[in-house]
Amino acid sequence: MPENVQLRALLFDMDGVLVDVSRSYRRAIEETVEHFTGRQIGENAIQRYKNYGGFEDDWKLTHAIITDTAMEVPLSRVIEEFQDRYRGDDWDGFINEEPPLIDDETLNTLRGDGHILGIVTGRPEEEAQWTLEHRNWTDYFPLLVGKEKQGERPKPDPFPLEHSLTMLAAAGCDLSPEEVAYVGDSVDDMEAAREAGMWAIGVAPPYVDAAEHKPLLKEKGAHVVIEDPNELPDVADTLGEQAVLGASTR
Repeated sequence: MPENVQLRALLFDMDGVLVDVSRSYRRAIEETVEHFTGRQIGENAIQRYKNYGGFEDDWKLTHAIITDTAMEVPLSRVIEEFQDRYRGDDWDGFINEEPPLIDDETLNTLRGDGHILGIVTGRPEEEAQWTLEHRNWTDYFPLLVGKEKQGERPKPDPFPLEHSLTMLAAAGCDLSPEEVAYVGDSVDDMEAAREAGMWAIGVAPPYVDAAEHKPLLKEKGAHVVIEDPNELPDVADTLGEQAVLGASTR
């Protein structure tokens, strides 16, 4: 990466980066699995599936766990039970139990430094938009690429990130991948960022073992891994420095 290239945009995953999902999505997985199998699973079991890669979709992850217990349950039934817990009847489910992992002050700093901020998430767009409105974050993120825009090519396929650049270009912001960083918490996020030619910033959320998760994200391509998203302004300042991040390995 040329040393004079500046970071102009940061794209964010939502779960585990902007909000803590240990009592929402992760809880919905646990309870849905128990509903169908009668078995309790823990956070470590869920994280092992995540670390395998290919489980961007929590509905399919839940279905896979149930299937691995030798139970035959249609995916549609799994989704129904999952959503009853996560969204509830009128947005009154576990989605309300997602404390922020990033401060408004940090988002103000990033935006104030001239960075374009966007979200590329495996969430259905309606749920992502609800969370943005619930947190009063809508103005920070003019770009949202959710589940529907990804079709059959979710992360780790780079398509969602590449599509985000297409959308930005259509809005008058023509960026090269080298000017963009993707911030995510999973191995799929890191692989997608690398394949898209973007900087890969890994986050070890508070509900995982950072000592295990940080090396895993590094192994999967993260240029840098942090535990607190509020460190991002400092990280963004150093991304263009090859000596700091070893950009020659790109």
